[in-house]
Amino acid sequence: MLKYKTLFICLSIAGIAFAQNGTTSPYSQFGYGILGDNAIGAQRAMGGVGYALHNNRQINVMNPASYTSMDSLTFLFDIGLTYQNTITREGDLRESRQSGSIDYIVMQFPLGRYMAGSVGLLPFTNVGYSFASSIDNGTDSREGDGNISQAYVGVSGEPFKGFSIGANVSYLFGNLTNSSSVIPENGSSGIFQTNMRVQDFHLLFGAQYAIEWGKKHILTLGAVYSPGKDVLGRAYSSTYDVSSSTTIEADTLNMKNNYSLASTYGGGISYNYDKRLTIAADVTYQNWADAKFTNLNIGQTQPSTGVFNNRLKVALGAEFRPKTIGSNYFEHISYRAGLFYNRSYLKINGNDMNEIGASCGFGFPLATNKSVVNVSFEYINRQCSPVKLITEDHFRISVSLTFNEMWFWQRRFE
Repeated sequence: MLKYKTLFICLSIAGIAFAQNGTTSPYSQFGYGILGDNAIGAQRAMGGVGYALHNNRQINVMNPASYTSMDSLTFLFDIGLTYQNTITREGDLRESRQSGSIDYIVMQFPLGRYMAGSVGLLPFTNVGYSFASSIDNGTDSREGDGNISQAYVGVSGEPFKGFSIGANVSYLFGNLTNSSSVIPENGSSGIFQTNMRVQDFHLLFGAQYAIEWGKKHILTLGAVYSPGKDVLGRAYSSTYDVSSSTTIEADTLNMKNNYSLASTYGGGISYNYDKRLTIAADVTYQNWADAKFTNLNIGQTQPSTGVFNNRLKVALGAEFRPKTIGSNYFEHISYRAGLFYNRSYLKINGNDMNEIGASCGFGFPLATNKSVVNVSFEYINRQCSPVKLITEDHFRISVSLTFNEMWFWQRRFE
């Protein structure tokens, strides 16, 4: 009973924490903000790979087909937190900001000998920024915050040995707010604000196929697909005169047929040796150039395509654990590292936005050698080309706790 109360408390904390925002980036004012990739726990330290990972000690939301990797008598629970320091540079200007939040909370459980399920709460996209610039005879101040979260339910099955399929059904919800305040030296100040309130569903399908040879070698192929769709919800815009305390203009727009999400195509491959060494690579492609987006900031009333770039991400990661049995604790620690390149979906004044990142980390087993504390360190450089615009350096520390408990085995003796 105590375990169920603990889960309820953690879910409540996570629900409150998701109202917070761990993003600090001026680029998040564009589009839907900064997208998440569903990488959690150990994947953060491995460059964000996951499509072909099939690990019974870690939850892998990136590919729902992976859920069948778990033992049929265990229960997995994972909660993650992130602290981030962001350094923003533009010309001779330099600014440093810190942020932190609870990132996610996920669970995974067996549904039979050849089936498993998962539920959880993850970030889908984040907006967070605040800055001011000088204009003729005044100041233009801009700020934004909010996030779209996804609460998902997933299931996977293994039709035959080595092959598994799965699907996640997510409920997307949240608000994204962007405000621009014009403060002239003489005259009335004005505030222009837009808000998107999303309430929608999203699907993700996955498959994995593992090929074993000898007693120590496993090659796994993974693939995921998420169909593009219109975004459901409401968008609002308003212009407010501060001196007269009146709303000059306000408009409400149904998001359907005006906003859409891109289709996602992902593929990956991983090699595992003796359950101690794993090397994995992923490729992700999203056709955002075909997505519809109505930019209320410029008074646009018709949806446009070509507002975004097609997104491409390539990631490479590795994990090494010296031994699976033995008395030396340090030989049971998992050592991880990864690299990635991401051409973002955002197009900033005709410029591409690119990200490169490197990560490393550790998996510290607890006394049972099943539950794990994951610690990852990430560096991400974000800038535009061909015009450089603003350069961002993100230094991120993530900590997650993965419980692996024999709940279903214990229940037989109660």
